[in-house]
Amino acid sequence: MARTLPHRVHNLMLAAERRLKIHEYVRKHGASSVAQLAEWLQVAPNTIRRDLDILASDRKLVRSHGGAIAIEPLHPRLPYTQVSHEHAEEKARIAQTALTLLPDRGSIFLADGTTVHALAMRIDPSARFHVVTNSLKVASRLVAETGVSVELLGGRVRPELLATDFSLAADALEVLYWDIAFVGAAGLDPESGITERDATEAARQRKIMDRATRVIALCDSSKIGRC
Repeated sequence: MARTLPHRVHNLMLAAERRLKIHEYVRKHGASSVAQLAEWLQVAPNTIRRDLDILASDRKLVRSHGGAIAIEPLHPRLPYTQVSHEHAEEKARIAQTALTLLPDRGSIFLADGTTVHALAMRIDPSARFHVVTNSLKVASRLVAETGVSVELLGGRVRPELLATDFSLAADALEVLYWDIAFVGAAGLDPESGITERDATEAARQRKIMDRATRVIALCDSSKIGRC
């Protein structure tokens, strides 16, 4: 006669399998919302929240508002030169529109994304505001071809981004503020807001956003709804 597993043991196995799937999903996508995971696994949102809390306590992922972020994404970031050619026309239109949001004076932050770089390439040579950035490409273009003053945040250069990780700029980030921060994002989700590929990226993004009076995300349509 076949013997069945006790109900409690069976439930524990189901929970462990579900958490394994959640962990793999978040690693694959870089981040996910509670709503996305609940719909995918056909379970209650509260069940997903408990699973995410357990996975976070096991250091498998990092909890975020409305979801979770991968500590180590499954797929590495594509090289800057490759990403810059994707959705190029759309990025150009976004950058052209963003030009109308630039201040006449004051300080702005320009992040290291390809759409933000497209904006930097269109800044008028007569511009006179102050720019803080961690992007080598943004800094070199603005210093060489415009009248803006430029402050480059120091740190290790990340070759896939052609930008610093501003790991040597901790003191500067305690005292610097900007009127507007133009940032990129791995995703833009109605529930989770601006999302990044992993916890480290999210922490860097948060530092920038916390110093800004206004944050503007420059994202092409491929990022919308991605968490």
